[in-house]
Amino acid sequence: MNENILGKENITALFFKYSVPAIAGMLFLGLNTIVDGFFVGNYIGVHALASVTIAMPFFSLMIAVGVVIGIGTQSMVGRKLGEGDNGAADDTFKTSLLLMLGVSLLLSLIAVGFTKQIAVFLGASAQLMPLVTTYISYTGLFLPLLGIMFVLDYVLKVMGKPLYSMQVLIAAVLSHMLFNYLFIVQLGLGIKGAALATGLGYGIAFVMAIIPFITGRTTLKLGKGSFKRDLAYNIIYNGSSEGLSEISTGITTFLFNITLMRYVGEVGVAAFTAVSYLSFVGNNILIGLSDGVGAIISYNYGSGKIERVKEALKLTGFAAFAIGVSVFTVISLFAGEIIAIFLDANNDTVLAFAVYGAKLYAFAFIVNGLNIVASGYFTAICNPLRAALIALSKGIVWIGIGLVMLPKLLGVNGIWLTVPAAEMLTFLLSIALLYNHFKYQIQMNIRQ
Repeated sequence: MNENILGKENITALFFKYSVPAIAGMLFLGLNTIVDGFFVGNYIGVHALASVTIAMPFFSLMIAVGVVIGIGTQSMVGRKLGEGDNGAADDTFKTSLLLMLGVSLLLSLIAVGFTKQIAVFLGASAQLMPLVTTYISYTGLFLPLLGIMFVLDYVLKVMGKPLYSMQVLIAAVLSHMLFNYLFIVQLGLGIKGAALATGLGYGIAFVMAIIPFITGRTTLKLGKGSFKRDLAYNIIYNGSSEGLSEISTGITTFLFNITLMRYVGEVGVAAFTAVSYLSFVGNNILIGLSDGVGAIISYNYGSGKIERVKEALKLTGFAAFAIGVSVFTVISLFAGEIIAIFLDANNDTVLAFAVYGAKLYAFAFIVNGLNIVASGYFTAICNPLRAALIALSKGIVWIGIGLVMLPKLLGVNGIWLTVPAAEMLTFLLSIALLYNHFKYQIQMNIRQ
């Protein structure tokens, strides 16, 4: 059984074997968004770029559901396989697939049937309304494929196939690029082409992700196991913290859009769109690091090998800090050149505002990765409450307070500094939660 290496192989070797493909896969997933930004910003226009950002919170909701069920499934399957309970692992897998199918079909129906209401709620102006509704309605058609793909991709990692998991996400990006060029540049389909390209890219990734389970190359099989309601609850509970992080991304985007429209106008939203692309790539690298190591942590925690768990966590924390500092440095030095990729050369005002904001926003990455790793660790060991506290702190509580208070004190600078402030405050919480957790673990070992 390939996944047995999680409990036997050297932790450093496992770390690179799992983290590098996971980071690469998530980096390509981040590039997937950049592809949209490049084609939409350069071939359709600034208003289309702003419309994609307005619509993004709804799309983030679907990704959040995929992450909740996917990571919840991965952590539970990893622990059950670590404990040697393959039957429970089969039941968890079957339950997660049926749960994901039901939820994604419901969201797809909402996206297609209530498009205008969603756009109004997200703050679309009269000028942007046609573009926003078109993007939501067409991407909504593909939500079930996206959701199932997420679950399968997370399970592939704990099945001992991190490299194939990466290839699935790379296929999504490459096909997305091809479809964007075909639909937007060649056929001139505009925002509809961007939405179709996104959906079809994830459709191809879905086909790739399901092949190993159909051909019998995994321990878990599609036909095995049973749906169990209590497992559905546990999957959602265990993955809720990471899903909350995704929901927080949507909420953050929504709050930033509203605040920037109030202080700056549509120019501000377009600038934030370009900055958010940079942020998305940086965050995806760090999330990939955490997700890749999550399979190692969950399996060894289930096996009771706590020293291996600690070693994996230390390596991940060091790597997260190094990556975060690197992302901060790259944005600080090359923000102008990178952001120019997404914006037409004639939009000097938007470009200058985005570059200025990106250099302030970049301070968040110094500790952002450590918060992501701490949250991912608690999720992997099936302790979602502590992970949820970290996600709420960094993504909702301090963001909300910051966007209300900091612009009044610092003007527009306060908007850009909200995320760095939220990450710094959350870092203190993460350290406190990890310290108390391992202090408890030491006390338990002494008693035993």
